[in-house]
Amino acid sequence: MTTDLVTYYGQTPIIDQLVENYGAYLEKLDRESKLLLRTVLTNYVFMRERHEPSSYTLIEASRDALFVTFIGIDMPQLLVDICSQLNGLTTHEAETILEALQHQIRWGNACQAVN
Repeated sequence: MTTDLVTYYGQTPIIDQLVENYGAYLEKLDRESKLLLRTVLTNYVFMRERHEPSSYTLIEASRDALFVTFIGIDMPQLLVDICSQLNGLTTHEAETILEALQHQIRWGNACQAVN
């Protein structure tokens, strides 16, 4: 089994929905989208472990990522859609997606060509 597959590390109904919408390797997402999603998921996991884990949502994590401040853009609609679809995501599921994204960004279908 290949390790850039989203479901390699864990398969749940919420991850199945992500795979159904964006492909088994999230191949419908470009590198930038995967990097942004990784930022949101990392913030989500951190904040859920630090502050009120049951009430902090992925949508709040996406707002807290401060895309406007850091990169001068509003949060892309695609990312809003993904966060909405992942409503109710557990930290375990978020870590599962983070592991797959990390592999895809570094070695897989979203890696950046070295010049």
